[in-house]
Amino acid sequence: MARWARGYHQDAVLHVERKHFERQDLSLWTEEMTYTARPLSDAVVRDADGRIIGPELKAEWAEYQAWAALGNTPAPANTLAKLKETALQALADRRWRAETGGISVNGSPVATDDKSQAKLVGACLAATLDARYSVQWKIADRGFVTFDRDQIIAIAQAVRTHVQACFDREAALAEEIEAAPDEQALATINIEGGWPS
Repeated sequence: MARWARGYHQDAVLHVERKHFERQDLSLWTEEMTYTARPLSDAVVRDADGRIIGPELKAEWAEYQAWAALGNTPAPANTLAKLKETALQALADRRWRAETGGISVNGSPVATDDKSQAKLVGACLAATLDARYSVQWKIADRGFVTFDRDQIIAIAQAVRTHVQACFDREAALAEEIEAAPDEQALATINIEGGWPS
């Protein structure tokens, strides 16, 4: 084979191999990408960053079309039911943060996480069974404090009132979420405010 032919042949093989690699690389990248359809639109949402991709965004639309050409399909558009489900999950998380965020009783901080609630139930039960009951209770900023029967019952009641108020707030907001007639009404519901502290 002539030298120029050999060089041309090697360049052609490299070109084909490079194109094959680029195609493989593209299919690896595009298979990892996911999209969600948008209601009443040709556009899609790129799930990785929430960016809305439509035909007017030529490069990103070409990436989406390459992804679709590999046999991928976007997830269905979020329905109002799905949006409500997501809002209710966010609401439950917000209630949990308020519930376990702690309270102040007579100027002393009291933990309200699940373990602390369980320990208070035990101490309260012991206090109701023994009129002379007292306990060394550890408070975050003051170390150990001695509480008598009446004090531990009062603290347990304050924690229980706080926890129930958090669930009451969640229930009221959940009712608003369920009653929302559309996405716009759902978006106006503020789940961050109005929590007991």
